[in-house]
Amino acid sequence: MAGHDSAAVTAVSEMEKAGTSVPMIAVTHCDTAQLAKESSGSSNFVFCPVQWDRAAQHEGTLFGTAEEFARLYEKTYKEEPTSISAQAAAAVYVFADAFHRAQSFEPERVRNAISETDLDTFFGHIKFDSEGVNSEKSVILTQIIDGDYVLIAPQGWAERDAVITKPEITEPAP
Repeated sequence: MAGHDSAAVTAVSEMEKAGTSVPMIAVTHCDTAQLAKESSGSSNFVFCPVQWDRAAQHEGTLFGTAEEFARLYEKTYKEEPTSISAQAAAAVYVFADAFHRAQSFEPERVRNAISETDLDTFFGHIKFDSEGVNSEKSVILTQIIDGDYVLIAPQGWAERDAVITKPEITEPAP
């Protein structure tokens, strides 16, 4: 199911209210919707594709590891970073790096510097292809298990195995 924050919460909670049982569900925007907190019972075992997770094995010069970035973010903003906040920080880093390499704010020079970006960061490797897509970015999959977002893929980084078949809902929620 793809949708924005409120759609993620609504879809999962309405499925529980209706007593709908499906063997597997994946929802976008889980972390920004705070799905694990907003729909704690019904969100259990939901798969959440994300751009970033603090357990990812990414590391770069500016913030260190993904976990080190997360701790600094929490210290600064008093909340856990979402994949969106990590992506925004990485984008600012790419621009700062491009400005430094271009030695200019002139748009064409900056654009050329961005197109030549080749960085290892806490967010993942950043290198743009001829279409301007960061095609080297790894895909990350988390699953909500007992109220936590648990990294389950890629397999080499997984914190645990995925729960493949969502346990059946036995009674509709009140």
